[in-house]
Amino acid sequence: MFKDNDFVYIDYVSKIKDTGEVIDTTIEEEAKKANIYNPEKKYKPLLVIIGEHRVLEGLEEALRNFNEGEQKEIEIPPSKAYGERDPSKVKLVSLGELKRQGINPRPNMVIRLAEGGYATVKSVSGGRVILDLNHPYAGKTIVYNVKVVKVLKDEKEKIQALVERWFGENSKMTFELTEDKKSVKFEVPKDYFLLEDLQTRKYVLAKDIITFVLPESVVSFVENYNKDTFK
Repeated sequence: MFKDNDFVYIDYVSKIKDTGEVIDTTIEEEAKKANIYNPEKKYKPLLVIIGEHRVLEGLEEALRNFNEGEQKEIEIPPSKAYGERDPSKVKLVSLGELKRQGINPRPNMVIRLAEGGYATVKSVSGGRVILDLNHPYAGKTIVYNVKVVKVLKDEKEKIQALVERWFGENSKMTFELTEDKKSVKFEVPKDYFLLEDLQTRKYVLAKDIITFVLPESVVSFVENYNKDTFK
């Protein structure tokens, strides 16, 4: 049984209940079997922090009743998955309007809208295009086959998991945690100094550590510059 702020790694295969179509997985072999393999994706267990709400509501709720090493099949209704279908989100737009945005729509094509968000092209006919702004899996019951493969209990392991989330699995970022666990100090590698989003990554990493691991800690980042930095 898991509670808020527990760090768990899961493997899963998710599919649409009605059709059996596999839509996502963390397992490379399963992706290849279902013909959804993406060579640019790294297949590995997914980190879920209970209570963070980064995964489907129904999945997170179900995980609270798992134990480490346990595997189950769960069904998630639309209301706790991708939502119910909303007929008002099906819209008719002119073909010319989309072409002026550089979009040449085709049926089943997913397009990015100028006002934000995405839509699926349902049909193109007579200079008119029907767009569906619902999520492609709205109204669908989703079935997950889930296994909890690992649970992190040590604070240093949790911090390292967050470093990998925001700076990558092969991050060179190192840190020291004081014995009283009141201070976490990172040394930023010089390779990261010119990252455009470095400040954002530091901010969200510090926020996650304080929110989910050590709420009373102070998180700091040290950037050391010397003559070799600029070579």
